[in-house]
Amino acid sequence: MIIKRAEEINFGEYLIRCVALITVWAMHHMGHFMVDRFTISMIILVIILVVIWRFRHTIESRFPLRLLVSSIVAIDFWFTLPTHSASMVMTPAVSIEAVLMFFVMKLSTGRQQNLWAHNEQVAHQANYDRLTNTKNFTAYQKEIFNAFGIARTGHQPLAIAMMDIDHFKLINDQYGHLAGNQVLTEVANALKRVLLQYSENYQLYRTGGEEFTLVFPDSSAQEILAILIHCWRTVRAAEYVYDKDTIKITVSFGLTELVDHDQSPDDVYKRADHSLYISKKNGRDTITVDGKTQQLQDDSKRENYAYFVEGIYTSGRDADERRAANELTLRRYDREKQTWVIPEQRHLNINTRIELMRDVLVNSRCQSIVVSLSIANFLNQTTADKLVKFFNSPNGPEIMYIEIDRIPVLDLLIPMAAFYHESGIKIVLSQIGSNRHFEQVNASLQYIDGIKLTIQSATDAIGMPPELRKDIQFWGEIATNWKIEFIVAGVADESMFTWLQNQDYVDYLEGPYFGTAELPLLMS
Repeated sequence: MIIKRAEEINFGEYLIRCVALITVWAMHHMGHFMVDRFTISMIILVIILVVIWRFRHTIESRFPLRLLVSSIVAIDFWFTLPTHSASMVMTPAVSIEAVLMFFVMKLSTGRQQNLWAHNEQVAHQANYDRLTNTKNFTAYQKEIFNAFGIARTGHQPLAIAMMDIDHFKLINDQYGHLAGNQVLTEVANALKRVLLQYSENYQLYRTGGEEFTLVFPDSSAQEILAILIHCWRTVRAAEYVYDKDTIKITVSFGLTELVDHDQSPDDVYKRADHSLYISKKNGRDTITVDGKTQQLQDDSKRENYAYFVEGIYTSGRDADERRAANELTLRRYDREKQTWVIPEQRHLNINTRIELMRDVLVNSRCQSIVVSLSIANFLNQTTADKLVKFFNSPNGPEIMYIEIDRIPVLDLLIPMAAFYHESGIKIVLSQIGSNRHFEQVNASLQYIDGIKLTIQSATDAIGMPPELRKDIQFWGEIATNWKIEFIVAGVADESMFTWLQNQDYVDYLEGPYFGTAELPLLMS
């Protein structure tokens, strides 16, 4: 059917259904494509299909409208068929009979469809918050037990986060409850938009007045922290305007994950709630992970940061071990310890990052760079525009790779990858060895240029462990099949280097065997 429950269908699915319908329609006019009645019938059909999509919510909710639209489609089909169609001889009587039969059948199912729609509406009201249209606490209680059971039996990770809008009572007191309702709705919509960029399996629930719970199946807290930071920044950056007043909104998060001694979902929920309490206690507007509050504010000065470089080298038996590119890793100078440290969080804006990249190029012989981006930055069009402008500038890099550690949903990856590729920037997916979502990764490989496997094990007296060789070979064969580059990171010693150098499917190598990351001082 073309007409389907509105919230269950997306444009891609609807377009596929339309193409299938038009194809069948055309088959019945085979040999009569130049006849006016075919052209007229197709024009009417296309107009109807556009109307259905444009007013799908209204049509879906009212049976008389569905009956009317379906009848128009039937009339358009049966009364414009050629005299001989699909082994049938078409006469006005046959067309009238077919339309009447369709109308009666559609009418007879009206009661069942209305009952089905009513039941759907009741179920939706029982499981969804009416104000924000997010799932409610009742739905959370039903679904968390299933997610918990799958995670325990399948030995999969499960992360849960609690979120609270800071000083929400003050918003209600100062601007009124209608303003508070609007803020709740807009915050919920912002959170849903962010989550949908990463996975359709991530769920948002309104579990309290201004409190939301986020559930992340098959994901660890470490993996989810970057997503929560994306949520946190999105909410903070948005403008919330009510009755000409702009309301400043900040949020606090508490994040945890399933551990072995958890006996029920409540155990995980309570830890997330406790971390949320710590976020509030520590000044709000932050994220706490298992009791450890993250440093999220970007109040640092540019001179406290620098990109260190780590060499990436060509592989192969005939390789000259020449540095092919510099991988950039951000460092912050700790004045108390008087040393460079890895920052817990990296929130420098893109303009500052580009200036630091220019510093690397000025002080390096190698003019090819690999720079890591979060998914939020990767999908941000402003960030993409500035990176492309930098790459194409006279003092930009010769070759530029953008490295991402996870795959966004394909609908977002495809256009953004095309944008980068159009300018000659390549995309590499890292951390594939720890990525459990193989189907999602495999579906994305046609849109990226390389994959990177970071190995942790070192060789022993016997050599590289068989499991490690098998893992490298597995991903190497995938890269070969997709005709993309394969980088192995974490090369630790001569034995590992020698074995990898003799594997035809390995394109590039990096790791401590070649030296540690260092400030670029015309040495690389």
